[in-house]
Amino acid sequence: MRRTLLAAVLLAASCGYHFPGQGRALPGGGNSLYVGEFVNRSREAGLDARVHSSLEDEVARRGIFKLVPSTDAAAVVLEGSIDRLETRPVAFSNSDEAVQYETIMTISAQLRDPRNEKVVWRVSGMRSNDSYGAVFGTVVAESSQFQEQSPIDAQQLGQLTDVQLSESQRDEAMERVLENFSRDLYNAMVEDF
Repeated sequence: MRRTLLAAVLLAASCGYHFPGQGRALPGGGNSLYVGEFVNRSREAGLDARVHSSLEDEVARRGIFKLVPSTDAAAVVLEGSIDRLETRPVAFSNSDEAVQYETIMTISAQLRDPRNEKVVWRVSGMRSNDSYGAVFGTVVAESSQFQEQSPIDAQQLGQLTDVQLSESQRDEAMERVLENFSRDLYNAMVEDF
């Protein structure tokens, strides 16, 4: 039994198995990255800046690759487009009032070698989503997600109008969408999916 387990561990190690996002090389080689422009094709003003910032934060948080301030110093340039941002109702009250919404962001991205302008990696139609409650009865103030992420405490929650609550929850859901997208894009890029 021990020999079988040891053989399995050695086989996994020899195959180069590692956890997602732990790769040490970018597609196209090198370890320096410049986060370039993400063209905003959605109707959400400023979303391109938020995507850019979220991606830079993810790369810096991982600490494996060097973020550089220009394409001149980069082995590869990460760029793309925000193809769509959609918010749609997903749950309704007995009187057909929308009580829960889902935010879905779709992005396409590529890594380009700035020395020869060749695209070395590409992903199209990557989606990230999150849902949020739009009225008081759908927000669970005792949930760990609410307590960790919301700037609103449970006592203030009941004092907000449905519109204020919905906007606050939408903003928080958008932050989660950006975090999830940045993590997933980073993992896909490093794993060369």
